[in-house]
Formats: sequence, C-alpha cells, structure tokens
Amino acid sequence: MANPRPAVELLRQVLGKDVPSEYTVFKTYLEQGGSIFPLVEMGARGLMKQYDLSADDAQRFLRRANSMAIYVRRQFIEQRLQHDKQTPKGAGSGLLSLVEGPSFEALFKPEFDGFCPPQALESLASPVAYLIELLRWIQDRIEPESSSEMGRLRLRDRRRDLMDLSVDYNAVHRSVSAVDIIVKVLETFIKGHESQRPATSSLEEAMFEARYPSGLPYFQDWTTLDEIARDNGLSVGSFVRAIDPAFPYFWQERRTPELGHALTHASRLGAHQRELLTEAPAEYGGTGGGKADELSHVQFYDRNFGTTGLEFKDLNQVPFFGQRTKLATPALESLLALRGFVPVRSANVVFPSGAPVAPESERSGAVYLNAGTAPAISIIPGDTSGTYKLTPDPDTAQGLERFDRINRKLRLDQWLDLPSEEVDALLVAAIKAEARGASAVTDWRITDATLRGLGLFQSLRERYGCTAPDFAVFIDELSVYGRGETPSQFDQIFNGQGDYGDPFILDGAPFSIVPEPGEVDLTVIQLCGALRIDLKTYQYLAEAIAKAHGLDKGKLSRSNDILSSFYRMVRLPRLLGMTPAEGVLMLTLLDGEDLLGGLAGVPKIDSSLSDVLSIIHSMDTCVQWCADRNFSVLWMLQQIAPLQASAVTDAERQLFDAVLNLLPGALLTHQVLLTAGVPAPTGGNWLELLTKLVDPEGLVIASTVTEAEYLATARQELDQAVMDGLGAAYESERPAIVERMIAVLLQARDGQASVLKECLAVYMGDNVGQALNVLAWAGATVYQLLGLVLERARADLDDASRGRGDEPGPLLTLLADIRRRGAVVSTLGLSVELLQDYLAYGHKAWLGENDPRAFTLRTLYYLTTLTHAFELGEQPASELLGYLREVNQLPDLPGKDARELAEQAATIRLAAFFGWSVQDVGECLSRIDPNLKVLKNLSQLDLLIRVRVLAMRTGMDALTIFLIGELAPSVTVPPAKAKYQEAAARALLSLSETRAPRGYVAEDPGRLFTLTYVADKEEVVANKTGESIIFTVTLKNREGDPLSGVQVRGTAVLGSIPPRDTDIHGVVSLVYTPGSVMGTDTPLFWVDLFEPVPGPTINIVADLSQLVFSPFLMSRVPLQGVPFGQEVELYATLKDRSGNLVKNHPVQWTFQEDVKELDQLVFRPAVTRTNQDGQTRVFVTSPTGGNFKISVESGVKANFEPINFLPQE
Repeated sequence: MANPRPAVELLRQVLGKDVPSEYTVFKTYLEQGGSIFPLVEMGARGLMKQYDLSADDAQRFLRRANSMAIYVRRQFIEQRLQHDKQTPKGAGSGLLSLVEGPSFEALFKPEFDGFCPPQALESLASPVAYLIELLRWIQDRIEPESSSEMGRLRLRDRRRDLMDLSVDYNAVHRSVSAVDIIVKVLETFIKGHESQRPATSSLEEAMFEARYPSGLPYFQDWTTLDEIARDNGLSVGSFVRAIDPAFPYFWQERRTPELGHALTHASRLGAHQRELLTEAPAEYGGTGGGKADELSHVQFYDRNFGTTGLEFKDLNQVPFFGQRTKLATPALESLLALRGFVPVRSANVVFPSGAPVAPESERSGAVYLNAGTAPAISIIPGDTSGTYKLTPDPDTAQGLERFDRINRKLRLDQWLDLPSEEVDALLVAAIKAEARGASAVTDWRITDATLRGLGLFQSLRERYGCTAPDFAVFIDELSVYGRGETPSQFDQIFNGQGDYGDPFILDGAPFSIVPEPGEVDLTVIQLCGALRIDLKTYQYLAEAIAKAHGLDKGKLSRSNDILSSFYRMVRLPRLLGMTPAEGVLMLTLLDGEDLLGGLAGVPKIDSSLSDVLSIIHSMDTCVQWCADRNFSVLWMLQQIAPLQASAVTDAERQLFDAVLNLLPGALLTHQVLLTAGVPAPTGGNWLELLTKLVDPEGLVIASTVTEAEYLATARQELDQAVMDGLGAAYESERPAIVERMIAVLLQARDGQASVLKECLAVYMGDNVGQALNVLAWAGATVYQLLGLVLERARADLDDASRGRGDEPGPLLTLLADIRRRGAVVSTLGLSVELLQDYLAYGHKAWLGENDPRAFTLRTLYYLTTLTHAFELGEQPASELLGYLREVNQLPDLPGKDARELAEQAATIRLAAFFGWSVQDVGECLSRIDPNLKVLKNLSQLDLLIRVRVLAMRTGMDALTIFLIGELAPSVTVPPAKAKYQEAAARALLSLSETRAPRGYVAEDPGRLFTLTYVADKEEVVANKTGESIIFTVTLKNREGDPLSGVQVRGTAVLGSIPPRDTDIHGVVSLVYTPGSVMGTDTPLFWVDLFEPVPGPTINIVADLSQLVFSPFLMSRVPLQGVPFGQEVELYATLKDRSGNLVKNHPVQWTFQEDVKELDQLVFRPAVTRTNQDGQTRVFVTSPTGGNFKISVESGVKANFEPINFLPQE
C-alpha cells in the first residue's frame, strides 16, 4: 500500500488508524487530495459545522494542521524565491577570478526576475494583500456566523460602493480627504434607496422631513448659513439685528418683532428643528394625516424612533429604547434624573412638604419630561429576570405624551450640546417665565418664546461663557436641588464660602433692607459675603428689589424669589463686564422703572416693556456698543444721567479767578467809549443809553438773530443813543460817531467771547476752538455765563452770603453741563464743523430733535454713529458732513428724473466716501427707504454702517447680508425655502480663500448728465430795475434724453439766480439779476448733490448812456476870494441813473471867465479819470486871477458855483 498523504497521516495520528465512521466525509476529503489550508481557515467552529467533528477532535486536528500549514507555506515561499536555472558565470576580478568563492546568488539562488518592487500592489505583504485577506476573512469567517433573520447588514449591503472600487496605485498611495470618501459612500447609499423616495420629493426635502435617526432633520441651507456665521463669530440673528432699522433697541420705541426673530435665529436651531420642538403634541389614535398632531401614534413612533409595525410597544424596554435613542446607561439615567443623577433637596432650604419617598425628578432634573407632575418616569424591573423597563407604556395616551417629550428633549440635548439636566433647567425657566407673563398655567410646551430664550442664552454663552444654571436664574430662580454629591445651586452660591459657622438658611424669614445703626444682621452679612458686594451696594440693590417686589415695609424675606433677584442683579452685570451698581443705573437710565422692575422682580416673558429677554438683550447690546466705541459703560452712564451739580471745586474756583482777572479789559464801559473818541453825552453815562446792547456791568447782551440783523439793530440803537445823548449839535458827525461806537461794541463783544473761550478751554481740558460751541450746545451764551460769574463774585463779597458760596446753584449746574458736553466732545473727537452743523440744523434733520440742547442716550448713540462713519470713511470727514448738509436742503422731488438723479448721486458719493461698491451702497439705500433712495439722517447712516462693518467682517456683499437678515423663522411655504437656498448659495461665495475685491469704481457723479447753457448777453447794468441776463440751461442724461422736472440752481457773487425746474424738454431759463456792485462775475450752475458747473463770464457795468454828476456829491466852492497862488480842490462823483458809480471813466474839466478874456485858469491834472469810487478830483488855481465858472463834463455836464481868484497884489 502506498504511503498516505501527509494530511491523511495527520488525521490518523490524531484520531487513530480507525477513523470514526461519522468522520467519513472529512476523511474522504483528505484522501482525495483536499488542501488543509481551507480547513485551517475554517477554524474549530467551521470544522464542527461543516464536517461534524467534535470540539475536542477539531481542536486536536487544528493544532497539528496549523503547524503543517506553516511548514508547507514556508516551503512554498522559499521555492518561489529560488530558481533551478544555471546562470552563466560572469567575469571575475581580483581573488574571485582565481577561486570561486561563496556568494548570495550561489547560496540562495534568488529568482530576481519574479520579484516585485517593495510596496507593489501585487506584493504578498502589501496593503492590498492585507485588504483582500481581510475581505475574505469577513466573507468566510464573520458573515456566515450571522443570520439574515437577525437584521444584520452584510458588508456588501452596508457598503454598496466597496466592491466597485478600483484597487490601483492612486487608491493605495494617494491621500484622500475623509469628506470625499464619506460623500461617495452617501451618494451610493442614496442612489441605492432612490426608489424608496417619493417621486415628488427631492433629496433635500427628504432630509429635512425625516426625523430618525436623531441627527435629522437636516436642513442643508440653514446649516450652511449657521456654519458660515459661526466661522465669523456671529449667528444668523446677528444679520437680523444688523438690517433692522429699529436697532439697537435701547429705548422703548425701538423694540420691534425683528428682535424676536433675531433671538430665534441666534438659537442656532434650523427652521425644521424649531418646528419639531414647537409642533403640537401627537395624539393617541390620530387620523394619520400629514401634521404632527394628525399622526397616529404608530406613525409617530415610526417617524421619530424608527420603529416598524408593532415594535413601538417595546420602546419602554430599556435595551430597545437605548438602541433606538443611542443612549448608554449613564445618559439614560441623566435624562430621567435617576440613580446617580437623582435630585437631592438642599439641607439648607425649608420645604413646605416632608422628605419625599420617591425621587423628585418631576421637580428637578427631568421636570420637562414629566411635565412637572408626579409620579415621574422611572426604571423598574421587566417582565423577565434581569431586564428593566420604563414606567410609561408607549401604547397609551399618557405614555405617548411622555415619549413625545422625550423625543423633543433628546434632540434638544444633542443640538445644544449640554448635559440633560442643564437643558431641562433652561426649558423649565423659560416656560415658567412665559407662564408668568401670560398669567396662565403652563402646559409645559416649547413655544416661540422658549426658543427666543434659548437664542438669548446661546448668545450670552458664546460671547461671555454664560452657563445654563446662571441663565436659568436670570429668567427664573435659583435651583434648590443638588445631584448626588453635587450641592444645589443655592448652596454653591450662598453656602460655599465656608466663612460662617451657621449656614445660610432659605426659610422665608424677614430681614431688614437697611439694618439699624449698630445692628448686626447676619443675613445681610452672609448675603454680602456670598455675592462679594459691600454694604453700600447691598443697600442699593435691596431698595430696587424691594420696590420691584412691591415690598414697602422696610423688610425683605429669605425666600427664593428675593435671593434669586439678588443673585440676578449681581451676576448678570458682572457677566456683562459691569458692576452691580452700574447695572442698576443702566436699567434706570435706559427705560426707567419698567426695565429695573422687570429684572429685579419676578422675571416674565411677554410683549411688554418688562419682558426679561428684551431687558437682558438691551443690556448686552448697550455694553457691546460701549466696547465697540472704546469708552466704558460707567463713562456713558455718567454722561446720560441727570445733571447733579456738586459743590464748587478747585477747577471752578480757578475758572472764576481767571475770568475775573481777564474780563475787566474786555468790558464795554463809558470810559472805553470816551477813549475811542466818542464825545461824552450831555449829563449822563453812555451805558444808560445803551441798555438794549450793554448791561450795567459792561457785558454785551447776547442776541439770537443773525449777524447782519444784529448789526442793523445795533446801528439803529446807537443812532438813537447819539441823538439822545448829543442832540442836534452833532447832527453832521452822527454817522461817524455811530460807526465808531459800532466798532467799540463789536470789539468788546469779541473780547468778552475770547476771555471766556480761553478760560473754558482750560476748564474743560479741550481745544479753544470748541469752547464756545460747547457753551452754545449747553444752551447758554457768553453773556449769560459771564453774568453768572460776576453775580457770584458780588455774592462772595457779601459777608452774609459767604457761608453759602460753595452751594450748588444755576452757575454750577451750567458748568456741570458744560463739563459733561465737553467730555463728550473730547472723547468722541467731535470736530468744530460737526458741532456747528449739529447746532445749526443737525439736531432736527439728523435726529428729529427739536431742541438742540437735548442730550439723551439716543443723542450720544447717534453722535458715535457719525464718528464711526468718519473712521470707516476713506475721505475726509468734511465730505460726509457736506453730503448731509446738501441732502437735507433737497426740495421735494416729485419728478422721476429728479428723484433718480438724487438717488444716483447719493449712492455714488457714499460709495466714494466709504470705499465701497456702488451696488452695495445702492442695495442698502433701497432697503432703507424704497421711495427715495437717499440717506438723510443718522438712523439711516447707522444701518448703512452696520451692513458695511458686517460686509468687511464676513466678505459678503450687501445683498447677501440682507437676504440672510430677512430670512423668516419658518419655512412652511415654498418661497421661504427658496430664500434660504439663495442666501446660502450667495453666502458660500464669501468662503473663498481670496475674497473678491470691494468692487468700488471711482465714478464722477457729474457724468450722469450733461449741463449746457447759453446766455442772451454778456453785460448787464447793476442796480437797474428790470435788468437781467437769461441763461438757457439744458439737462440731458448719458443717452442724450432730456431730464424733466429737475431743479437747477445757480449762484453768483454779484447777483442772484433763483432756482427753477426743467421742462419736459430738459430746458430751464435761469434769470440772473445783478446786485448793486459792479465787476466781473462767473455764475455757477448745479443740480442738487452734484458739483457746480461754471458758467460764462459776465460783466456788471454802469449805464454809460445815462450818466449824471450827483450835486450832493460835488465839492463846495469857497465863498470868499481865493488868495493869489492858492489852489482849490474840486471833486465830483459820476454815477448813472441807477446810482452806480462810474469807475475809470474819462472826465473833462472846463471853465468860463466872467469879465476878461485874458484871465487864465490852471487844472491839475488837466485830464482826469474817475477813480474806484466814481470820483474825479482836480486842483484849480489862476495865475491871473478872475471870476470863473467851472464845469465837469463826461457826456453830461455839471456846473460849480463861480470861484473868485484874487490877482497878485
């Protein structure tokens, strides 16, 4: 008999020569040449299953078969690595040429031609080999061990893309992003399930309609927007606030529904997530419709927990529930507040009821799940040994209600990424606050108000690191339950210091708001120590809290409401970066008692002024504004607080001394007038006659009229004073005296202003140029302030009044106001031009404020808006101020062309100032005022700046920002979904590594139209009635079409041009009317908001055809004879009939002799021309003597009276 195969011999060695008959199949396999390698790969369990070997026999066989397989594989590998061919001997050198020594090739005979490069795909030790081996292991060893009835997925079903992948060099050695791999896997999975999706539903709709697993619903457009906003340190709510015209919500009239939308978006929950949380609860035995409350309970479980058929009945089984919700045991216990997470009552709180028998999860930790009612959900032993189940039955109405809450709560825990008990605390606090605001018992539903609360929490959490327990106190109260070894929130705050032997007890006992002198109140001491506040701060807070809670008996109680108010009023301001006292002051100044009472009292969520969410948001926004503008909250509060003049300080004393030292030299006194050459009045003092212009102290009385009106009034008063003081004796000199007194009056007025300006500049610590502007802003005048200083000086000289000299009064109140406004000017860097514009027209045009002296938080905010615009601008601040000045002088623009021109000019000028694209600015202006796209006030400028800053921060254009900010909280209608899609697509463009340029193109506004003109003549007579030049002006747009209804303005130095509107042909006739001054003039023509266009040069002349020598302006002749050799000066003034002086015109002087023909008269000069005053002047003498009639002639002749020149003696 031939020797058996090694494998058969191995079998016989293991089982003996007589192999049992039940192993016949196995023996036959080996005898027929079967390989041992498949047997080794099967393992013991495979041998038992396929060949019915016993466990012991299978193990004994495998031990030896493994050794044989290793040996055979080793031999096979070595055989493959060697060759049997005789290789030709190569040429040798050195010692090897004489003797054939050992070599690697000779000893091992490697088969180099059959080798592959290292890490080649076909290598037996390559990653590919291990991959294929792993794939075979899974298919042959793992998958056969499972059965399809168990619902397990095979590899080729789980990864349908795997078997179609190409194993090539790139697949093995190229680095591939995990995202690319995941996307391919998802694409293959989605295509494989394409037939299961309704034909009318897109993939996106399917993903945000699905509810299971818990990562769904998924709204791609919302996720895109939220992640882009988060990447920029923002939320979608930030965009809502940025485009809201009512922002920043500091004051009562600024609160709008957009604030609610902003908070909702700030929660970072998408529209479908919010819909899931707020939808009506499912009803047991529903109709099976499409809405949540119309689903049958079977459909509800199927949709939200992924059950099929009657599987939902097993949801109360802990293993199945954990599988459906992906919750491990600790997470489930945390969700239900059981075992290690069971709530524990604080030992330092007196509860109204005795110690509970069962866990009080319905009071803390799982209040929302249990709807605040007992018994709470718990875990009990199951029907079989070793199993556990939840107490609610999913197949009952009550159980459905509990599982509905569990469904919402689990998802919210995941979306907020917070521990379950913290999410529960947030929900409970928001729901209870809303119930207080609605004056109704809550049904423990999540509402839009709840989501707004979560949005505010998310904002504070991201910006300041606010914790959920703290926020719960902000809108509700302190928790008096702990968790296991963790003490309650109340104990952590009030009993965590370890400074007192006796704990702080929450028992409702009363304590004094303000302890009596000498009284030691342990409650107050403990409260101050726990909150780290001093006694003064405590009293400040206690009074506000007592008033908010309606307590007026001087007592507070150690109740949760009161202590929660204390903690809220301390913790929230500190979180925002303020002191508690500053927080109270801010609430008081922002909106009076409503805001303070809303936070210091029992918080509630509603639509009133005391809505706690609006209050907290207002404080946060105010703090952010102060930080953005680089001044402290305290400084801001000091400026807007009501004025409280303190006693006089050294600064005031120095101001008074400086004024009193410098003022005497600037006073207008009787002696000053006399020194200036004004004659003394008859029996009196000049100041007694100037009571309407100067007070008895010599201070020039302030006037509210224009400078021209003031000068006219002053001349009138001075003329009357001269008449009364000097009488008719000085009739001829009165005009000169009046002019001299006017000069002295103006000099005194300017001197007094200069004295006060210098002294105030030192007092305010500001530049000299702003002192008088600040004084005017405070509603005072130089005369008023100097008068108060002199009045105080007189009071100080009075011994009876000396003791009251340092008490506050009108002067100190005014100085306090000046100092406050000076600080604002200095801190904000307000320029002289800005402040002058504000006082002249800006208070009304920019802010809508009738009183320029009004100073409120709103005033301060919008002044910072203007300075912020200057910082962002790429042109001088004067450009923006000039723009505001011009747009607020615009007339009504009823015509289409006029309106479009103004809108285009405003857009281009603002784009040039901010260095922004015309398209972006135009988008902002169209949203600000769709009717007239022209920015006119600071509220509109504030919105433009917010969008500009957001664009610079995110790289988005203005349209994208508005699209995001206008997104509705709900997407129940198709247009809303389309807007989300458009906004997300545009927002993605901002993620490019190299952001697009700003797109600003320097465009000349003047190129928007052409302005041409034609004048009917070039000369016009000055001061002549009916004389004018008509300019025919034509306006056309770029295309050459006429612009109708556009107002064209003109101006000239020596005349006037009233504005007029163009007709339907774009033509307008502007009439130039000359004034009384002659010369050369160049009129300017312009359209509002555009640069002026210079017109032709015109001449304003005298009418040479109607000349006249005025007899009143001719010199007098001597009445007596003129001695021989002396000259007589003669002059005359040449005018036209309109009273214009004729300048540089030739004039001829002539004479007639009375008696002798030989008499001579000499003129010096012989030929003259009129000077700039229209006057001709000569000196006349006669060498012979005689009686002469002298005439002056220039187209017209005038005669002087005869002059008698005496002959030489």
